[in-house]
Amino acid sequence: MKSKFVFNDQRILDEFCNSKCKYCSGFYPSEFSLTFNEDQTLKMPACWKAKILNSKELSQRISLSPKISDFFNLGKEVLCETDKIMDYKILKISGGEIFLYSDLVDFIKSIHKNYTAIQLLTNAMAVTPEKIKQLARFGNVYFQISLDGIDGNTNFARNSNDLMIKKILENITCVLENGIGLEINCVLTKYNTGSFKKILEYFKDFKNFVIVPRPVRGGPRGILDFDKKQICDFKKIVISEYDNYKNILPPKKYIERLISVMENGYRGANCFVPFYVIGSDNYGNINTCTRADDLPLIGNVFDDSKKISETFKDRKNYNPSSRPEACSYCIIQYEMMNLYTEGLIDKKEMQKFPSFKIPGVMERVDEIKKNLIDSGLVK
Repeated sequence: MKSKFVFNDQRILDEFCNSKCKYCSGFYPSEFSLTFNEDQTLKMPACWKAKILNSKELSQRISLSPKISDFFNLGKEVLCETDKIMDYKILKISGGEIFLYSDLVDFIKSIHKNYTAIQLLTNAMAVTPEKIKQLARFGNVYFQISLDGIDGNTNFARNSNDLMIKKILENITCVLENGIGLEINCVLTKYNTGSFKKILEYFKDFKNFVIVPRPVRGGPRGILDFDKKQICDFKKIVISEYDNYKNILPPKKYIERLISVMENGYRGANCFVPFYVIGSDNYGNINTCTRADDLPLIGNVFDDSKKISETFKDRKNYNPSSRPEACSYCIIQYEMMNLYTEGLIDKKEMQKFPSFKIPGVMERVDEIKKNLIDSGLVK
């Protein structure tokens, strides 16, 4: 029997992006650069080639001088293997930046019927209105767009080019006009936390839309983190004025937990996300969480599918009472499933998120929640 999840969060083209966000991989020195040879193959660093050569499975599946399309072909092979051992409602595809692949729409067309829904995470810089219209025709594609602010000052940690931000805002409007649900990933930094009202005012009348603020994680916090005054200003906006923006904000319980993490520097609550969400990458690696390179690796679908299945079956993939260090300061959009599991929000509040309005998704959430309660993991 296949293990059941809500999301498979798969990264494709993980090493390449058309942006250098200060809190993302571009913040660190990197051997990966989006540069091409004359034949449109990517210039790959020696460390990547060594990784491929060290794996019999990978060396047979991708060239040492790959094109962008090769990463998506490999991603499809990973999905083929993943789907043999997992059953999930929503396939989330992220990068890097997936819209660097010019044939992304055709890729989605070839797989979208295999899943209840597909969610695309993008910075929306390479998205076009025509691609949005084509994706809308599939009927089960949803967007997650990363945006920290509506101008160069508040979006500074991501992209400070006002013309590019204007294009992103136009693409957001286009997504919604084409009837596609949209979630905004908004990373809180010293550039936008104290003036969060700007982005709320801009989007306050949007429908089928939610903004999800969350803090910076990892090393970049030391340079990009908000100060106490900015936390106070943010708290005033999202708590005192919550009713003014409640149609585009997550449930108030999420906001309260977020502020607690911001003020205290750690999360005090348990996390059940790995029972709802599985993380996979371009090379078939399965993690206990969505994007956790520093968390335990469950296995690789090309080599260890039986081991992975047994791990899921025995619930060895995660122990909520002993969180790894990387989890001690983490709160993202999947926190909704924690709050729902704990009985702190109801189904209507969950469905403020377009992804939880999709038919069949809340039923799967309820099924997993019941299993967690029956197993004694949720008190």
